[in-house]
Amino acid sequence: MLNRDATVIAVSVDPYHRAVVAYGHQAAVSIAERFVEQVLKPISPRARFERRSDLQWLISLSVDDGGHDALIDATRRKLGAHTVSDGDRSAFLDVCMGVAIGADLRADEADLVRHADAALCVALTRRVHVEFAHPSMVRQISAEVDLAAWLTRSVERDFSVFYQPIVAMADRRVVGYESLLRWHTESGVLAPDAFLAVAEGISLLAPIGRHAIGEAIRDLATDITETAGDEAFVSLNLSGQQLSDEGLVCYIDGLIRDHRVDPARVWIEVREDQVVRLETSAARTVNGLHDLGCTICVDDLGAGFSALRYVRDLPVDVLKVDRTLIAQLVHSHSDRAVVRAISEMAAATGLRMVAEGIESDDVLEVLTEFGFDYAQGFFFGRPEPLATWTGR
Repeated sequence: MLNRDATVIAVSVDPYHRAVVAYGHQAAVSIAERFVEQVLKPISPRARFERRSDLQWLISLSVDDGGHDALIDATRRKLGAHTVSDGDRSAFLDVCMGVAIGADLRADEADLVRHADAALCVALTRRVHVEFAHPSMVRQISAEVDLAAWLTRSVERDFSVFYQPIVAMADRRVVGYESLLRWHTESGVLAPDAFLAVAEGISLLAPIGRHAIGEAIRDLATDITETAGDEAFVSLNLSGQQLSDEGLVCYIDGLIRDHRVDPARVWIEVREDQVVRLETSAARTVNGLHDLGCTICVDDLGAGFSALRYVRDLPVDVLKVDRTLIAQLVHSHSDRAVVRAISEMAAATGLRMVAEGIESDDVLEVLTEFGFDYAQGFFFGRPEPLATWTGR
C-alpha cells in the first residue's frame, strides 16, 4: 500500500503507433519491454511496475523508495522520445507519461492512479511527452466526457445561429452580420467557447457547423437582405476542422446557388493561426472558397501570427483586427503603432479592415483616422437571434 506522498506514473509507449507501423506490432512490443527494462527500472529499482497492456505500464513508488526523485526528474527531462538498442540495432520510441505526485494532490492510491491516467490523457491530447496532474484535472476531464455525451445526444434543432451587427465606419449603418453558433441546452444557451473543443475532439463540429452555415446563408437570402439591403453580408466562422472538410467548398457552393445570393456577400472568417501552413487541406479550402467568389477574412488579427504571409500567399480580402489591440488603442502607444502599421499595410494591398470588440465610442475617431472600413462590438450590439435585428 502506498502512502499519500507516493507517486504514480502512467506510461504509454508508442502512443501514436509509429513504432508499430515501422517495426511491426510484435517487434514494437519487444522494444517497449526493453525500454522498461533498460531505461525505467534502473532509474528506480524499488518501484512497482504493473503492465496494463502490450504498450502501457503503471509505475508506483513511495518517496522513500530508491530513485524516487530521479525518476520524477527523468520524466521531466529525458524520457519523452527514446532510442532503445538490442545490441544489433537501435529502435526509436515515442513515450508519453502522466505523473501524479501524492504530495501535490493529497490523494489515496486509487485516486493517484486516476490522476496519473488523467495526466496521461492530457499529455496525449496535447502531444507532449509528460503532463503532471493537478487537483482539478480529473474533474475537468470528467466534465468534458459528460459534455461529449451530451453533444452526441443533441439534434440539429438544439443549435441555432445568433448574429452580431457589423457597421460601416462612414455612417454607422449596419452592413452585415457575423453569424455565431449557439447550443441550446437545459442549462441555458452556450457559446462555442463552452463546447467547441469537445465537439472537434469527437468529430461533431463538421455536421454542427454545416447546419449553422446553411441557416446563415438562408437568413442572408431572406431576412438579412430584406432588412439590411441587397449588399448586406453574413460572415461564417470556420474552424480548422471545418476547413479540413474536403466537401465544404461544394456544400457552400450548393447553398449559394440554391439561395441565389452573390457569393461575395458570404464572408469566410478564419483565424490567422489556422492556415499558416500552406499546401494543406485548410489552405486549399480557403482558395476554393475564394474561387467561388466568397470574401476571405482573417479573424483575430494580432492575437497570433503575422498577417503578412496571408496577404502574400492567400487570397485575403478583409482583415479583422483583434479586440486586444483595439481595446487600448486610445491609451497605448505600442498598440496604436501596431494598428497603424496594419492599416498602412491594408491600404497598400487594397484590403478592407474591421475593428473588433468596440465597447465604447472613444476609439471610433482613431479608427476613422486609420482608415477602418467597418466596426463590430457590444457598442453596436451583442450577439442575438436574427429576429432581434429584423423584427421578424
